[in-house]
Amino acid sequence: MPSEQRLHPATLLFDMARHAKRFALPSLLVIVGASQSSSGPGGMFGRMPAGWEAWLLVLFVPAMLTTIARYLSFRLRYDDHELVIRSGLIFRNERHVPFSRIQNVDAVQNVVHRLFGVVEIRVETGGGKEEEARLSVLPRSAFDEMRRHVFGERAPAAMPDTEAEAEAEPTGETLVHLPLRELLLCGFLENKGMVLVGAAYGALWETGILGGAWDRFSGGTELIGRGFFRDLIRAVVDDGPLPVGRIGIALAGVAAFLVLVRVVSMVWALVRLYDFRLTRVREDLRTEYGLFTRVTATVPIRRVQTITVRSGPLHRWLNRATVRVETAGGAGAKSAAHVREWLAPLIRRAGLPRLLQQVLPGFDLAAVAWQPVHPRAFARAVKPPLVITAIVTLGAALTIGWAAIAVFLLMLLWMVLGTRQYVAHLGWAEGDEVVAMRSGWIWQQMTLARVNKIQAVAMHQSPFDRRAAMARVRVDTAGAGEFSHRVDIPYLDHEVARRLAERLSVHAANTAFRW
Repeated sequence: MPSEQRLHPATLLFDMARHAKRFALPSLLVIVGASQSSSGPGGMFGRMPAGWEAWLLVLFVPAMLTTIARYLSFRLRYDDHELVIRSGLIFRNERHVPFSRIQNVDAVQNVVHRLFGVVEIRVETGGGKEEEARLSVLPRSAFDEMRRHVFGERAPAAMPDTEAEAEAEPTGETLVHLPLRELLLCGFLENKGMVLVGAAYGALWETGILGGAWDRFSGGTELIGRGFFRDLIRAVVDDGPLPVGRIGIALAGVAAFLVLVRVVSMVWALVRLYDFRLTRVREDLRTEYGLFTRVTATVPIRRVQTITVRSGPLHRWLNRATVRVETAGGAGAKSAAHVREWLAPLIRRAGLPRLLQQVLPGFDLAAVAWQPVHPRAFARAVKPPLVITAIVTLGAALTIGWAAIAVFLLMLLWMVLGTRQYVAHLGWAEGDEVVAMRSGWIWQQMTLARVNKIQAVAMHQSPFDRRAAMARVRVDTAGAGEFSHRVDIPYLDHEVARRLAERLSVHAANTAFRW
């Protein structure tokens, strides 16, 4: 019988820390509420004995018993073609997960994990939005052994001949590595600092710390007090002279805020993606990143469903792009493993064709023959923006009178130019291995869907489509997320859409789908 593995003894510490984190906020609210209670000595809290807060620890007893039961009952075993997980003392649970169904095996190590030499392993299949199993915590060697069993089992020709070779971990070929300069540039381009700064601002404002700091900074003067922007807007709207000094201060404050957001975003990218490295090991793509929490993830090449390349205005100006893939197991994961699917948070345009060829052997990005949408697509696409323009103009006319004409002209110009650019950048292409779509003129996106991974092909026609003899073709794969950029081609000629949908449907029906 194959040997069984147990959880690392440090599991008890990590589970207790997780339970303590869950109980910390409710306990703090109870203690603070009791201390601020106005019920007096005769009230509910006043009648409680001194030191009653210590009795809150009793709530930990069920959690401690659950943790001990989980540690004593957990068993992990590798059979010939499946992973077997057993747990439970009273109600026993045994799960059999075939290696062929496992999409991803990821490991997460924070600072404390590295101190104990353990990892948290997350196993994903294509059967749902959550992980199939979260194993916390196991020795680091258990993660390497699991990868050998799961991803080595499918390719017997590539398996080593000797036991010594089997124990050696292949190094592979590095495809993407982000040094310090590229990490900072990635944070600057992604600009995720707005969320962090906004959250910090809200927390500081609610606690009153920000208001006190603002009063001390302004020295109690009305020039830059807390009503500064309200007074500035009022002064601009009134008929008096423009407050040039205040406008200058406001512009300087906005500029400083934008710089702060970019700096925070760069620091966040440095911490989150530190030493990002994408490596190809046999038929797997492996990513490693993180300064404090180190994440190691595996993406089997044959299980990639779609590839999406994105670039914004600054990306194109600096000849950069980002590359994302979707696998069936990662469609809805809420854990840190979702970052795994960014194959390249930032890559030079010159290195993009080589990376795509590693995922799609034989694919030549330069040889893709992009086809436009229907010639009358602009006439169809511009109508909804014109309706929105009319509604906004009507509302503005009721509010500001004849000045609504300026609003109408600006919105009309933006809507017409934006729609024309949107239609001009729409395109699609079809090949033996992939079907592709590109869209966007400010934030450009290109998605490549592997034909042998197509789950469904649909042709849609709205009443307006039928009137204009148009249709749209949508391709769904197992890894498509709810808000992901899919191959969903609008404004096609009806006959073109019908033939494309038929070809893709026949190809998908005749392809033996393999996870």
